[in-house]
Amino acid sequence: MKPLTIILAACACLCLAMAMPPATLAADAPGGPITLHAPEGAKTSMPTVTFQHDWHKALECTACHHKWDGAAEVQKCKASGCHDDTSVKRGDRAYYLAYHKPGEQSCLGCHKTLKKAKAEKYGPTKCKGCHKK
Repeated sequence: MKPLTIILAACACLCLAMAMPPATLAADAPGGPITLHAPEGAKTSMPTVTFQHDWHKALECTACHHKWDGAAEVQKCKASGCHDDTSVKRGDRAYYLAYHKPGEQSCLGCHKTLKKAKAEKYGPTKCKGCHKK
């Protein structure tokens, strides 16, 4: 992807997040860190991840919770019918891709997009940045 395209995409995401009504922003979300555990039965080789929800308050909730309608209770990524397939690393329902998918709709994808756009803050982009022992 061309650098200008990446910068424009990152700017568009930030502008959209700032323009959203307060009800759809993470400002009302649970505060503090959240420990992300793999679904039961999943084979993992890395430690769990502590997600700092507070650090993401400027984002629209649907940036991560892309199936949320704004009214129902927010579901976890590993909820049935979302990213509940632990047997594969590819495909829409792959649990792994909920956090590692290229592009802006996953943790790693968003962090890498911001880093490539030379954003001041972009978050971890290496495994050990999130998966700490």
